[in-house]
Amino acid sequence: MKPTEFRDTLRNRIMAVFEPDPGILAAWEGGSAATGYLDDYSDLDLGIVVRNDYVEESFKLFEDLLEADYGIKHRLRIPEPAWHGHSQCFYFLKTSPPLFYVDFLVEKESAENRLIEPDRHGISLVWLNRSGILSPLATPVDTMKEKCRLFFRRQMENYPIFDTQVRKQILRGRKIDAMLEYQIFIQRVLAGFLNLKYRPAKYDFGIRYGDRDYPAEVAERVCRLFYPGSPGDLESGFEEASAWAQELMEDLKKVMVE
Repeated sequence: MKPTEFRDTLRNRIMAVFEPDPGILAAWEGGSAATGYLDDYSDLDLGIVVRNDYVEESFKLFEDLLEADYGIKHRLRIPEPAWHGHSQCFYFLKTSPPLFYVDFLVEKESAENRLIEPDRHGISLVWLNRSGILSPLATPVDTMKEKCRLFFRRQMENYPIFDTQVRKQILRGRKIDAMLEYQIFIQRVLAGFLNLKYRPAKYDFGIRYGDRDYPAEVAERVCRLFYPGSPGDLESGFEEASAWAQELMEDLKKVMVE
């Protein structure tokens, strides 16, 4: 079965179980389907909203469906409290396309952070929306500006620590630790400043999806820095990355610091 056919069949099976169940208040597909990057290797990012007392029942309902129709090969339930405040589990199936898994997110009715803001998560494909409980609205402009300002202040405070850690390991000649600290610097410090400049709604996404969100020349430069040719190229790469981060920081001060 082709991946597209498999996804359609799985969706229909899920909705056949969820739609008549009054404990399931909403269901939607996010991830690559929401951002327009769906391909044959995409997983199913499925989110649902349930009554506050129905979280574990919804997991059982979903797992019974998967086990009966596809078999569950592996599951990973995220320890709670998770960073987003919801309940989440990943499922690998016995019969599915290669590299496919289901990312299943369960949110309580009373939760506020729905993780469906279009400016951050794309246009979610709403499967079920009882009483209009889902309202996919972009983050208010003033709210996003304040979040970005707070993030920028943290970035400025953290910069000296991350910068120093790389320099220490380079001087010590510890190639593995130097590479680790260097890549952390790229992912957290440099990417944070780049996000604020080029995709502020995703200020906290790190380097993820930068290859499609950043301007082409910026993405190419980040990629070149992220993959130094050899340990000997790390020092020059870091000096360039650090100088770039400082340049971005100074430019951002003009709009982020009041």
